[in-house]
Amino acid sequence: MITSHLLRNTFIALLMFPLGSFAQKSEPNVKMTFGKGVQFTSADNLFTLALSGRIQSLAEIKHDLTGNTTTSDFLLRRCRLNVMGTAFNPKFTYRIQIGFAHGDITSGNSSVQNNLILRDAMLYYAPAKWLKFGFGQTKLPGNRQRQVSSANLQLVERSIANNNFTLDRDKGIWLFTNFNIMKTVLKTTLTVSSGEGRIVSDKNGKICYSGRMEWMPLGEFTNGGDLIESDQEKEKKPKISIAGVYSFNDDNSRTMGQLGDYLYNSQTSDITYYGADLLFKYKGFSFESEWYNRDCNTGIIVNSKDSTLKNYVVSGQSFLIQSGYFISKKTEVAMRYAHITPDQKLSSLAHEQDEYVLGCSHYFSKHSLKLQSDLSYFVNGPHENLTFRLSGVVTF
Repeated sequence: MITSHLLRNTFIALLMFPLGSFAQKSEPNVKMTFGKGVQFTSADNLFTLALSGRIQSLAEIKHDLTGNTTTSDFLLRRCRLNVMGTAFNPKFTYRIQIGFAHGDITSGNSSVQNNLILRDAMLYYAPAKWLKFGFGQTKLPGNRQRQVSSANLQLVERSIANNNFTLDRDKGIWLFTNFNIMKTVLKTTLTVSSGEGRIVSDKNGKICYSGRMEWMPLGEFTNGGDLIESDQEKEKKPKISIAGVYSFNDDNSRTMGQLGDYLYNSQTSDITYYGADLLFKYKGFSFESEWYNRDCNTGIIVNSKDSTLKNYVVSGQSFLIQSGYFISKKTEVAMRYAHITPDQKLSSLAHEQDEYVLGCSHYFSKHSLKLQSDLSYFVNGPHENLTFRLSGVVTF
């Protein structure tokens, strides 16, 4: 009797085992990783979706050395939600980024409502490992510091060189290539875009052409370190990246290409933008340098309705050097110098600018959870100020 029951139960268990295994395989998978959010995978592995977010809180104290005044403020500097994954086939991927903090949604144009919560919305198709296409809205292939996510900055904020000489985001078509040649890596990004940035404006049918080429003669950085400013991975062998950028924006209508107010009198300007940057990392030490130039075919524009109002395309040259070193496993000190030389034709309104920054960061979980502080000395012509910033960032 006992033997018959044992045989029957064993037979049922053998029948149920493959069914149970099949049921487990057919169930969707959910994975949670700090810094990467929640990742969902469909039962057939054809569809994935990852939800993540980031918050940056900021305390800031400014002392105007020229006017001898001090101000302080607390800001929610960034608050963002990211959605990304694959659709139908691993070759098709998508990414959406939405911003909720005031600094995220400001258009940078006083004539446009500040309700631009959508930062990135892209569909990608990668027919081969070395080739990928993108269609939608995201960052143009400009200077390195803009290519680096604000989550991966070495100091609290980007430099004045970036803030005045960057391509930022736009709407268009992207082409990416990635070639491994012996031990070296060559990456290129080409885009055709609207030239007007994230805002919707009256267009004249002209567009913007941009390209970036990046060469890594010593091979890839660990875990995408060419897009992370500090040497989080403590590279065991020296790594270097050298890049060049070129962009032509035909009949642009804004003061900084994809950013800024509209030029007065419905004026447009052809903008040529070019430059180069470098990144080096080794055993916790990092060094970054950028040089960029913006030329245009217009000078100072006087408002036809009010001659006291003037604006112009921000043109000239920008330069920065930045370096950091881990003094312990999780604590890094960094410094930066940035300089702006305005175009000679803007000399009556625009001044040379200098920025000196000294900062310290403590990484609890790399860039996913960190505290950063820095002290800046800023000179803009006759104006000087000191700024202290304390920032807390969590990426979940």
